[in-house]
Amino acid sequence: MSESASAHTHAHGHDHGHDFVEANKAFFNEHAHEHQHPDSRQLAHKNATALRKAYPALFDEDRTTVLDYACGTGALSQALCPYVKSIVGVDISQAAVDVYNARAADQGLAPEEMRAVCAELRGEPGELDGATFDLVVCCASYHHFPSIAATTRTLAHFLSPGGTLLVTDVRAAPDGRTLFKDTHRHIVPHACGLREEDVRAAFEGAGAGLEAFEMRDAFGARMRATGEETRWFVARGVKPAA
Repeated sequence: MSESASAHTHAHGHDHGHDFVEANKAFFNEHAHEHQHPDSRQLAHKNATALRKAYPALFDEDRTTVLDYACGTGALSQALCPYVKSIVGVDISQAAVDVYNARAADQGLAPEEMRAVCAELRGEPGELDGATFDLVVCCASYHHFPSIAATTRTLAHFLSPGGTLLVTDVRAAPDGRTLFKDTHRHIVPHACGLREEDVRAAFEGAGAGLEAFEMRDAFGARMRATGEETRWFVARGVKPAA
């Protein structure tokens, strides 16, 4: 798996005429099979473990409803499924969603427990049949979104009052160096990773309005394609209860 092969973009926007959404959709429709690579599954399990370790009280197998945004073929959802009541995955890649649902069925999971839909969410009324969730997770994907502020506003829309958004991704290096392959620039607008001040601004900004922001170190990982040593973070924001 490439360092970006476990992430998908749902953000709306273009960068100097380049459509990252369509580029990501085409890329991951073509490469969905690469999610079977052991490196991809290992990264998903690292992310799931980081989420549960940082915020164990958020995971209740009898009550917690989860939206896994940019879910890919479902490795993260599978890792979290035993610890929550239900998970709905969303991805713009139909090929990835097809693999996700086939794998869930193969494991004997009912759609009420774990299912995925192909959609480009905009945070508008009626999407996902008006559902909201206790927990929205988005792992290894924010570096694919042209506007992380726009993406965060969308995700906040799907949180129930008092619900929590958790995001994991690559922290920008202190020297600002490029961390992703040049050949992935067409699908990775944030090739240097993400800075805490930018993530905070997205979470706390107008339209998202999330509270209790924090950004914790999660784990280290080596980029398989570049050999770069990276640090990953878990960011949290909470939707006001009232």
